Amino acid sequence: MSSSCVNCGACCRKGGPALHTKDAYLFEENILQIQDVVTIRAGELVRDDMKNRLVPLPAELVKLAPAKNARPDDWTCRFLTSNNRCFLHGKHPAECRAFYCKEPEALMQLSNEPRLEREKICEIINAPGYWTELIKTHEEAVGYEELGPWALKIDEDSDARQKFLEKVEFDRSFRELVVEKKAAPEEALPFLFGRPLLQTMIMFKLEARPVENGFNIVKMPD
Repeated sequence: MSSSCVNCGACCRKGGPALHTKDAYLFEENILQIQDVVTIRAGELVRDDMKNRLVPLPAELVKLAPAKNARPDDWTCRFLTSNNRCFLHGKHPAECRAFYCKEPEALMQLSNEPRLEREKICEIINAPGYWTELIKTHEEAVGYEELGPWALKIDEDSDARQKFLEKVEFDRSFRELVVEKKAAPEEALPFLFGRPLLQTMIMFKLEARPVENGFNIVKMPD
């Protein structure tokens, strides 16, 4: 990072960095634990700063997670300290080392380098072999390529609404079952399966409202 950095913490408050293959040593040396990261799944809408609009993520990325119990709209990196310092400084991820807000070119170049994906991280930490199978099962059942088109038709298409509800319920139940059966600890779920659909549906301008014996999904007001 440039010596001109004023340590304002603004970049860290916009979200933790995505991890690249060159960051694998952070897991190999136990600097990062599985609860420190969250997966943003392929198809999730993310902001493209160059185009100034939301676009579907073409492939999954794993990034440093926000603080535990942070608000859904608060993506501040969990390793940012109260005095705007990095708890991992000296062992911080490649994107952090490349980023300087006044000279973004290095970070833009790094964006073309291979990212560290879930399967590789599972291998590094010697996770149970069935974790990768759980990831695949979940991804096949609730991939965003189906959810997006249904979300657009929720108001006028009862079949689309029902299918969307079924996917949200599957996601919720699947996570609960994994923890209940002790297949993975609860703190590993954001890494294994990304954020719950009950949270990410906001990107489709949808929200869940509780009703008797469950919840309903409605369009958010413009």
